Amino acid sequence: MEIDSLVNVFNHKTTVIWKPKLNFINDINTIINELNNKDSYINLDIYDILVSCGHNLTWDQEYYLSIDDFNWFKNEEGKIYFLNNLNKNNKIFCINEYNAIIEIHLKLVELFELQLET
Repeated sequence: MEIDSLVNVFNHKTTVIWKPKLNFINDINTIINELNNKDSYINLDIYDILVSCGHNLTWDQEYYLSIDDFNWFKNEEGKIYFLNNLNKNNKIFCINEYNAIIEIHLKLVELFELQLET
């Protein structure tokens, strides 16, 4: 009987969808807005983009990137959020543009990962 109740618990288990911190989403949106100011995503230097964002990125001493926020951005949900929001303002029709955006996302993941290590 115990195994039946355990199976029942797993069958009715709900999944929790992670909601990233507002500061993190605001930073991602700031980066997206800066990217949308460019004519093309191809051959962009992510460091130049981040410098262009300037003080619009979070400078809050209390804010830190959590591992959960990082994993959200790194994995499917965050990647889809990033791609969809870029595509809202500048429609992506070219495979080269799409590949450039994927590369930008990967570089941002690398940079955010460095922040976790400090």
